[in-house]
Amino acid sequence: MENACIVFLRSNPVDPDSRVEKEVNSLIKAGYKVKVVAWDRSSRYRIKEFNLNLENGVVKIYRFGIPATFGEGRKNLIAFILFQVRLFLWLFKNRKQYQILHACDFDTAYTAFYCAKLFKKKLIFDIFDYLFTHTNGRFSAFKKFIVCEQHKIINYADGTIICTEKRKEQIHGSKPKLLTVIHNSTPQVGEIISKIELNDDKTKIVYVGILQDGRFLKELADVIKELPNCELHIGGFGKYESYFKDMSFNYDNIIYYGKLPYSKTLQLEKSCDIMTAIYDPAVGNHYYSAPNKFYEALMLGKPLIMVKNTGQDEVVSQNDIGEVIDFNVESLKVGIDRLIKRKAEWSKISIKMKRIYEQDYSWDKMEKRLVRLYRNI
Repeated sequence: MENACIVFLRSNPVDPDSRVEKEVNSLIKAGYKVKVVAWDRSSRYRIKEFNLNLENGVVKIYRFGIPATFGEGRKNLIAFILFQVRLFLWLFKNRKQYQILHACDFDTAYTAFYCAKLFKKKLIFDIFDYLFTHTNGRFSAFKKFIVCEQHKIINYADGTIICTEKRKEQIHGSKPKLLTVIHNSTPQVGEIISKIELNDDKTKIVYVGILQDGRFLKELADVIKELPNCELHIGGFGKYESYFKDMSFNYDNIIYYGKLPYSKTLQLEKSCDIMTAIYDPAVGNHYYSAPNKFYEALMLGKPLIMVKNTGQDEVVSQNDIGEVIDFNVESLKVGIDRLIKRKAEWSKISIKMKRIYEQDYSWDKMEKRLVRLYRNI
């Protein structure tokens, strides 16, 4: 379906969303027309049209302004339902304008599934985060229902995308028609990104992303504030924005940047020394995660701190390109200390990481997989 119009559906504002942006950029490069429909949780309005400026062209993005908070679960239920209603109405009203729905996660795939059936459209189910890896616990009946619904969508979709080979285990029991693994790789731009002038006398640790629970961010700040030889450079948006604003005001070695465009994120990461991708292994989905930070670290050649039994930690440990820690403060302190003591090895680690990126994860390879999937449907 070359030259078909694709509508990407996302339950965040795509401001930024690196995976959506690079997939859209690759598809317009391949000759497809693309639009994006997104959920802006920061303010209230019916719908607004914006331009998404990408390397290969400008894409229209339509945002629904429905106030909600990231990471608040059931508190967002009414807002979530309203988003589904508006999404359905937009897809119905514009049904003659597109041929393919590219639904990112169950948040949009549930409505996209029914629209694809009703309006006879092709459907791609792009699973960034699979819901409820384990179906035991207090809400097990509800969780099992969601898992069944996800499998139903996978089985119906013309194509399904997962972000690591390991996630084949996660969707066990489903029968996808076409299954493609597209890693969260960062396009190779490391050599052309300029550095920011930062304090060379201190070890600079960086995290930019969603500021929410399960990522050990407050604990990381508490550790760094006690290390005068280190700085924490942190950016992003979410639940803990005000917390990190206060920390930045109260501690000279904690610097908060707010929400950053992706190009500025990479610039900051390149300018720092150590990256972190610290996720709670008790969350089932984190075992299968493919964090952007992992791929950005590889592409930029920055030593990485990860937690045992979270996505891609075995790559770090097997190749000795960082520290794999337990999910507690003491282990984090030890990991940071070990990496600082290995400073003389950082240049060798950097070369090794960039080689791993090129051999196994480069976005050029992922882009070809994505385009091939679309050609096949």
